[in-house]
Amino acid sequence: MVATIIRLPEEEHEFYKEYAYKNGMSLNDFFRFSAREIAGKKAIKSKHSFFDLGTKVVFKSGPKDGSINHDKYLYEFEDKKMHSK
Repeated sequence: MVATIIRLPEEEHEFYKEYAYKNGMSLNDFFRFSAREIAGKKAIKSKHSFFDLGTKVVFKSGPKDGSINHDKYLYEFEDKKMHSK
């Protein structure tokens, strides 16, 4: 997600904040909902990460401590690649 800053007059900000609260949503949700309504259904749909699928990925080969020593293995690979040229 990307953070966006907008400037509003104080009265408007208070109005939107109250409106969002009365409708059970955060101010962020209110602005996102409003923008989607104005832009219509053609608004860009959010892209989901591969990991949002809820699928567990298991690799059968490779180092067992890859998550801990990721940098070590990466730089060893890059070093070998550079010296083989």
